[in-house]
Amino acid sequence: MPRSLLDLPLKARAPFFFAYLIAQLAISLWALRSPDFVFGFQMFNASSDMKISLYRRVRYKGRARLIAIRNGAWQAKDAQGRSHEFRWQERVRDGVLGTLDTYVHASYGLEAQLFRLQYALQDVASHVPGDEQTEAFVALVDTVKNGREYRQVRMEAARP
Repeated sequence: MPRSLLDLPLKARAPFFFAYLIAQLAISLWALRSPDFVFGFQMFNASSDMKISLYRRVRYKGRARLIAIRNGAWQAKDAQGRSHEFRWQERVRDGVLGTLDTYVHASYGLEAQLFRLQYALQDVASHVPGDEQTEAFVALVDTVKNGREYRQVRMEAARP
């Protein structure tokens, strides 16, 4: 019968046990400090809702303006002046973050979804070749935490 990798010699068992214990403790502490509770477990997640409204910041006649992105699609011109259509959902394929202008349940908690939204904004901002007009993407997020607390969060990701 082949010998198991975990069938350690007697002298190696104590160091292995303490290394395993320290690794588990580190993962648990990381989960508590992580905004999306990765490696953590929430028995009852918060009952929070959010509504994401997307905008593009463009320069028009020397002034910055916010232009709403309706239904996740916008048109912009490239360096040669040709118009192209872009879609938020082409880059963001998440059911919560891909739903715009309507309230959705913030799965895994509000803080986790806002954390993920910031990364989604940065990803879209850095992956829209041919959009020479957009300076930044702005998200205005209406949040309702546990059915009580309302606040609006503004997030922005500039184009590189």
